[in-house]
Amino acid sequence: MRLILASGSGYYPYTQKPVDYQPYRPVYLFRGPPPDAGFSYGLYEDEEAGKKYYADLGLDSFSPLSGRSSKLLEELSSDEVEKLLGEDLKSDNLKKRECSNCGGAYYDNFHLSLKGRDDFFCHHCGSKLKNEAPSEQEINDMSQPAAAASPSKTITNDPVVKEFIENGLKALLKSSQMKEASERLASRYGTTTDRAKQELLKALKEAIR
Repeated sequence: MRLILASGSGYYPYTQKPVDYQPYRPVYLFRGPPPDAGFSYGLYEDEEAGKKYYADLGLDSFSPLSGRSSKLLEELSSDEVEKLLGEDLKSDNLKKRECSNCGGAYYDNFHLSLKGRDDFFCHHCGSKLKNEAPSEQEINDMSQPAAAASPSKTITNDPVVKEFIENGLKALLKSSQMKEASERLASRYGTTTDRAKQELLKALKEAIR
């Protein structure tokens, strides 16, 4: 791949990499479930925003930067994404996002290179995500004396519980039952196995409620 010399800076960026430049190294924009969840990913381009990013593959992909349809440039396996993005996929560099419109839950690292921006969109349905800044009511609540935490809340936030859930999801996604069910559903409804997995997880979430 041809390299372009950034005159005077001593920095040599790859011309085909979707990056936002930081002082010492590029940050690869990522949105989706972590690669160890077993999904396939794509390199997308938001032509309006002039940026590229990696996200999980789906039937339609909307730009998390503008909410408009994105152009798929390349498909990658979870291993390829994990190898390419490296440090950017560490848990400390990922923020959880949830969409109140479609129920999607995923992670991104946009805060590393898009600092100061809070208008992001769901890449599954294109809806604007709720601003993470606390509301006036939440600020008032935080200023009140803290009540004793209930046992259920304490248990829910316990690291043991979080580790149990993460390990359980990994085992479920890599199980033969999940593979068989997602392949059958993908064939029946004319979609991808990754999207079928997502729908299965949504159904499981609703059943648990």
